[in-house]
Amino acid sequence: MNENQQQNNIYDNLAKLGSHLTEMGNELAALKSQLNVALAKNAELTIENRHLQEAIKKLRDQHGEQQLSTGRRTLNELYHQGFHVCRKHFGERLAPHESCIFCDEAIFSGMDEQSGRQE
Repeated sequence: MNENQQQNNIYDNLAKLGSHLTEMGNELAALKSQLNVALAKNAELTIENRHLQEAIKKLRDQHGEQQLSTGRRTLNELYHQGFHVCRKHFGERLAPHESCIFCDEAIFSGMDEQSGRQE
């Protein structure tokens, strides 16, 4: 190979490398954009979850456990011990700090808000 061909080969390789670096930069920018969208959605869901937890706590405080029947109190105790009491996941372990709206419904459904009695 003569010297001129080597220089052209080096230049072509540098051009290819530059092209690949540009593509990688574009891919990196796209990934950063996707990550920002995912982080924003995560923050939104975290806030929504916190508001729902507060609403559930208010409902529990309004109804009070003393107004529950014996069976529902038992379900509530199991739920607070870390077990699902809903039909979908009955008996399965809750993840740490997990709550289940279906379990809350199973425990507190049918409560009359005005008198505190079951319907």
